[in-house]
Parts: sequence; C-alpha cells; structure tokens
Amino acid sequence: MSTAVLFDMDGTLIDTPAGILRVHREVLAEVGVEQPDEVVNATIGRPLGASYALLLEQPEDSADVQRAIERFRALFTDVVVPNAVELIFPGIPGLLAELRAQGRGLAVVTSKGQRGAEELLVAAGLIDEFDAVICHGMAERGKPHPDLALLAAERLDRQASECVVVGDAIDDMRMAVSAGMPAFGVGYGVATSDELRAAGAQVVLESVAELADALKTVSP
Repeated sequence: MSTAVLFDMDGTLIDTPAGILRVHREVLAEVGVEQPDEVVNATIGRPLGASYALLLEQPEDSADVQRAIERFRALFTDVVVPNAVELIFPGIPGLLAELRAQGRGLAVVTSKGQRGAEELLVAAGLIDEFDAVICHGMAERGKPHPDLALLAAERLDRQASECVVVGDAIDDMRMAVSAGMPAFGVGYGVATSDELRAAGAQVVLESVAELADALKTVSP
C-alpha cells in the first residue's frame, strides 16, 4: 500500500500566518490587551483556546477567552478566507495532484477546529484533494500528542509506519515523532530550520519544489 502524506495546513499548504497574526492583533486591541510580538507569534499553530488563554492570561474556559475565540473566527472569515486562493503556496496544487496520481493517501492534520479548517480549504479550492481532514477536537489530545496523526492514519487505512508528516511548526514535528512517523519540516512557514530539526524533523525543505523531490524518496 502506498505511503500516505499528512499535511499541516497553516504555513504548510496555505500562507495564513500573517493573516492570523493580523487578526490576533485586532482582537487584542479590541479588548485592550498588549502582548509582545514574540508571545503572539508563538501562538501560531496552536488551537485557539490555548492561544487566547495565553494571550489573555485567563483560563481557557473563561468567558473572555470564549468571546475572543468567536471574534477571531468572525474576523478570520472576513479578512483571511476571501483571499485563500491567493495564499496557497506556489507549487502546492501541482504537488497534491502528483501525489494523488501516485495513489498516495492524503490528509490534512491541523490544530484548527473543523469549521475553520473546512471553510479555509473550501475557499482555497483544496478540500477535494484530501481523503481526510483531521482537526483539533476530533481526538482526545491535539498536537504535539500523536492522537490526530494516528486518527488520520486510521482514516486512510494505513499503519503509522506507512505515513509521513509534513509541517512547518515544532508541534507538527513532535506529533510525528510521538506517532512513530517520519517528520518532514518545511522551512518556509513559522518555525526556523534549526527549531524543526531540534523538534525531530528528519529533513527540512526550504521550498515546495524541494518538498516534492523529498517525497519522491519515500516509497510510493
């Protein structure tokens, strides 16, 4: 059976981190909270609940955090989603088509909730390229735990050893390692190449073209 590829979404398939940061900044400004750039940047790739618990310095189940999450979602839909097609990293559609032609199982594994993930993938015109979209909340634990990756493998009818994880964040690499899957980091997203390697990346690719070449080395 062909090796499956599990892709992170934000910063790996679609260049949304700048838009996410813009929306975080707007939400924080509306509630009168200031946070250093490094603190806001560190939330990229995390679930919204964990992000706003950190940014607002309140429990994740607090009313203020829940309001911030809903405001983020509304602004993201208004500001980022309409530009989704333009935000796809160059070369990604061709890479996905090539992998599908090889018979690879393809999944998105993201820290976004299902509503937000599917909304973005539909707007980008990518959702039909994937056999499964695995989102935060679908398993007991999110990234960096192995649960989401293992659920993706199950949905694709693969063993963990028959999957490779592709992502741009430290938690993507840690998830892959904990799930017993090879971890391919992409250096064009959020984390640096050194951070990705330290988190367990077997290789770090600096472009989609390099990623395509690296995936050719994985048994189809």
